[in-house]
Amino acid sequence: MKILITSLFVYISCQVCFAQTQPAIQFTFVPGWGTTSLLKGKVHHTTLPDHGIAVYVFVEEAGGWWNKPLTASPVTPIQPDSSFSTNIVIGGLDQYATKIIAFLIPLTYTPPVVSGGSLPEMLLSFPFVAVCRPHGDRIISWSGLDWIVKKSVGNNLIAIGPGPNIFSDNDSMVWVDNQHKLHLRVARNVNNWHCSEIICKTSQGYNRYNFDVGSRVDLLDPNIIAGIFTWDDCAPYFLPPDNSFREIDFEFSKWGDPGNDNSQYVIQPWSVPGNMNRFNMNLTGTDHSDHSFDWSPDSVTFRSAWGNLFHSWTYTNTGSIPLPGNETVRINFHLLLGKPPSDNEPATLILNSFMMGEGDRTIADEPIKVFPNPFEQGCLIEVFSEHSKEFEAGVFDLRGSLVSRVFSGKLTAGKNRIEWDGKNFTGKPVPSGLYIFYVKDKNGTRYDKIVKM
Repeated sequence: MKILITSLFVYISCQVCFAQTQPAIQFTFVPGWGTTSLLKGKVHHTTLPDHGIAVYVFVEEAGGWWNKPLTASPVTPIQPDSSFSTNIVIGGLDQYATKIIAFLIPLTYTPPVVSGGSLPEMLLSFPFVAVCRPHGDRIISWSGLDWIVKKSVGNNLIAIGPGPNIFSDNDSMVWVDNQHKLHLRVARNVNNWHCSEIICKTSQGYNRYNFDVGSRVDLLDPNIIAGIFTWDDCAPYFLPPDNSFREIDFEFSKWGDPGNDNSQYVIQPWSVPGNMNRFNMNLTGTDHSDHSFDWSPDSVTFRSAWGNLFHSWTYTNTGSIPLPGNETVRINFHLLLGKPPSDNEPATLILNSFMMGEGDRTIADEPIKVFPNPFEQGCLIEVFSEHSKEFEAGVFDLRGSLVSRVFSGKLTAGKNRIEWDGKNFTGKPVPSGLYIFYVKDKNGTRYDKIVKM
């Protein structure tokens, strides 16, 4: 399968599912979300008089998939030079379609008429090409990346998923402050509650995803959900398809019940036993928590730390770990089933930073090494810093309890070496086993494994 990625669109073509002499199709121009230009493409290895193009668009606000250009004229002709073009914006909210798919069909076949609802699976037996467009056109920059701000459209702003909710791209709902912190809001606007979401424009695949959260997600109203997750709208059209959209989640919510735990890790679908791990955070004394997940072919390992506490979960269900495709990170702040907050008060989610990477990369892209690792009696943590700064380092056991705070103070510019003698707070050597060490400054926290032999 050939995959072409631009800054705004993901193209998926099944043309290399066939031998080079078999029929294939591609898009050569896709109009931007919210615009009205023609959709253009080209076919290959096709007997032109015998084939045409069947185009469908998915408009969430209009209830699903629709034939284009018209239900009465569902086939676009192919020109003598093998090109085709068609109008996919006829009326209503067509310009806000988030998925566009085109099938190369024989003219003896009558494509099914679809006026909202699902795309008939029988169509996927034909050569096709698909594109997914993020639901918005406002771009913000945060943590060194560009993000699209999601928005609802329509004369009376139509609610969309998740929720459904009304999503606003207003700069009073989504903004980056002068300290480079991201703010997302749930707030009432005249008669309706509005929510917020951002969508990263680039895909990262297998990697470590690090999120530094700077607000009290443990105290969210029971009807509010803060979600940090990966998502690929076009995942069902890959080979093999992924109908769970390559979704890996951090979610902070009590899901409508004040007595519930307030945090969870999820590999979708959540309904499969063993795909979800729930826990409770209490951020009393701090508004700061750090969260990361390491996504690899063999596992997804989640970690969270707040105050002196730590929680982690590793998912290793072979065959159920999402495969990378064109997923991107999304962060949303929304209402459960579209219900207003039970306290009828607005809320704000703050994220200090987002960073990709693992190994020697740190919260400030400054190298950190631990050696020896594994160790028998003690080890050194070597930190190189370009600037003098306040810094903290410590060790957790696998139950999430702080074993030792190794260092708290100011690093000097250059190389710093911090010794851990392998002992706990009482001065006793820790038992053999796996431990998690952390290094933290004002920009965030990094975690790594360390082994006592």
